[in-house]
Amino acid sequence: MPATLEWFGTATFRVRDAGLNLFFDAYLDRLPGLDPVGLSTREVGSADFVFVSHSHFDHLYGADALALSAGATVVASPESARCLREAGVPEQQLLVVTGGETVRCGPTTTVRVLPALHACLFAHSDSDTSVPCLGDLDVSAQDRAATIRRLFAGMDAAPAPAGPALVAMNDKCSRHDGGQLAYLLVTSGGSLLVSGSAGYWRGIFSGLRPDVALLSLGGRPNVDGEPFQGSTVDYMLEQVSLLRPGRVAFCHHDPLFPGLPGVEIAPAAAALQVPGAPAGYFEMEYATPVPLFGSG
Repeated sequence: MPATLEWFGTATFRVRDAGLNLFFDAYLDRLPGLDPVGLSTREVGSADFVFVSHSHFDHLYGADALALSAGATVVASPESARCLREAGVPEQQLLVVTGGETVRCGPTTTVRVLPALHACLFAHSDSDTSVPCLGDLDVSAQDRAATIRRLFAGMDAAPAPAGPALVAMNDKCSRHDGGQLAYLLVTSGGSLLVSGSAGYWRGIFSGLRPDVALLSLGGRPNVDGEPFQGSTVDYMLEQVSLLRPGRVAFCHHDPLFPGLPGVEIAPAAAALQVPGAPAGYFEMEYATPVPLFGSG
């Protein structure tokens, strides 16, 4: 059977290939008030691996359930692994990585772990990907951390039902990203890059040439440790020009919290649909399988 790709909101994906069920992130059981994504952790019958991008609730939450009920091995940072241990995941189902490792999933399937960067939660951003965002450079680690603490405190204080549900999620996850990771899946049919937050190191991403790249557009982009100076469209085009993928789809653009808007991706999509664009573009819908290395 040809490899298929499914998106379940935020940066959660499932790849089915060569008899394997591979999840990238696990945020299936989302906050009340958000649109359902077509799959819950209870409905996942089998999962071989879960590759967690970072430790925030909208990426890590659900990984413990996929380990305990679906039998998955969870590949995660030390901070994510700490949270999963506290949730009761056995040590033998945890594979702790920090970047540079290659995980063998099957005879023809590997996943390379890449150090990446989380979007700059401390910096100004805009939900319209065409709007330039400038400034917020050289902010100290202390000031970054203080801004992020205020951000999480504000979300935790939201009214029921979303606010209390978020507090419970954060109690099982972390308010620190724990070190962002990206993943390069390599199969007999092609390669896939999954980047679950809007940030990367130029030297690591340059020239990877995946057949397909799944790129986050949520928040203020982070390049080499500082907020990107320009629009998210500009950021995306720079990233794609470095990566040189065959095709691109976006993620982490849907609403994160009930009542808040998502990211307006139309300008970014349009930038990949003009003559001479650096990569092809395809759009994904919740729980709708597409051929991973086909026409999409």
